[in-house]
Amino acid sequence: MKTNNCRDILYRKKACRMYLIEQKIHAWRYCHACWGTIFILMVFAIHMRFNREFNIDTVISASGNTCQGRRIYMYDLPDKFNTLLLKNCSGQIVPWLNFCPHAQNDGFGSAIANHSGWYASDLYMVELVFHRRMMEYPCLVDSMESADAFYVPYYSGLDALRFLYGPEKGRRSEHGVELVDWLEDKGGWRWRRKGGADHFIVTGRTAWDLCEARRGWGTGLLELDALENVTVLCVEGRTWVTREQAVPYLTSFHPGSVQEVGRWTGRVGSAERNFLFAFVGGERKDVGLRQAIIWHCRNSSRCDFLNCGEIKCSHRPRAVMEKLLKAEFCLQPPGDSPTRRSTFDGLIAGCIPVFFRNDSAYQQYTWHLPRDANSYSVFIPQERVVHGGMRIEDVLGEYSVERRREMRENIVGIIPQLIYMNSGASYGVVKDAFDVSLEGVLRRAEQASIIP
Repeated sequence: MKTNNCRDILYRKKACRMYLIEQKIHAWRYCHACWGTIFILMVFAIHMRFNREFNIDTVISASGNTCQGRRIYMYDLPDKFNTLLLKNCSGQIVPWLNFCPHAQNDGFGSAIANHSGWYASDLYMVELVFHRRMMEYPCLVDSMESADAFYVPYYSGLDALRFLYGPEKGRRSEHGVELVDWLEDKGGWRWRRKGGADHFIVTGRTAWDLCEARRGWGTGLLELDALENVTVLCVEGRTWVTREQAVPYLTSFHPGSVQEVGRWTGRVGSAERNFLFAFVGGERKDVGLRQAIIWHCRNSSRCDFLNCGEIKCSHRPRAVMEKLLKAEFCLQPPGDSPTRRSTFDGLIAGCIPVFFRNDSAYQQYTWHLPRDANSYSVFIPQERVVHGGMRIEDVLGEYSVERRREMRENIVGIIPQLIYMNSGASYGVVKDAFDVSLEGVLRRAEQASIIP
């Protein structure tokens, strides 16, 4: 049936209209099926705009087995430094702590039923996820002589538990001493060649947990002289220590394919956001920024508040995402330390982050977030909220609908590099948080000087 029959034959008018509707439905289904391809092209465009170091040859190199400058050697550590810690997950390290459920699925935690790609992930398990992904890394080499960088698969965050909470609290300064002894014995000239600057470890804890800078807290791992040049990938670093590089917290979204990423970003882009801003977090006893933020939220009809003191938000991604998908902006005050996992929960939900301190994100995740902070976030100095009488609602209300849309598009474009995919399915297609982290490590290793 041709469209112009609608003008000529009156009695076919209804049938023709139904035909056109069917064609629109078919077209929509076709576009939806192609969303994965469209998404990939959009990611490339966003990278080209915000990351000057982006190189399309690097993105596709893995599929062509080109490993020049990307070869990594992974040490075969004794199991007491990694896998044995997992076997002791049920109270053997700390009597009151059972982290066995969080260690499932290579560190992703238990899968969420009927929600493909979603897990009840624990933020401390990122070191397990890195280890698993390194096992799948296409440029892993067996020879130390041919390696460009060296990965030490030490579960430093899990091993820290016995020094932070267990019976060995009195020996905090000894954390990592056994590892250093092993590296100096087995690593040979490769370990000493650049003073460890071409080596890296990963931890699911903040740097504050692994140094004794805070009186009465922290282990001595990062204070060991032998590790002073080793790159430490952590969820939060001390911003003045260049070898400590912050990487994204582990969220609950770990898709197994680029198509799953595309489906999720499609939902993010089409979400109906009925609230101007939202806050997901618990209350604190002390009077400060967080309590001020909660007051602002509770006293505004345009804010949605999820009180994590009433429900345990950390392992309930569905409840958290339902809130974040309904808001334009998400308030991100410091947690127990300057950064918080909720920042990344909000970003993958397309919720524009509102920061109150520069060290909550801008000075931390320099490899993973755009250099232009205004392109994806809002900054409000905490003093103006706590003491200055500023109304958060008034500040956010000044952003036009068009400006919010632009910022959200920028966020959608970087979602892949903020998540840890469930496999190496992204290789040769799009970079995830793991891929971006390795690129940074390799750059540092290349720039490190050989010690004479």
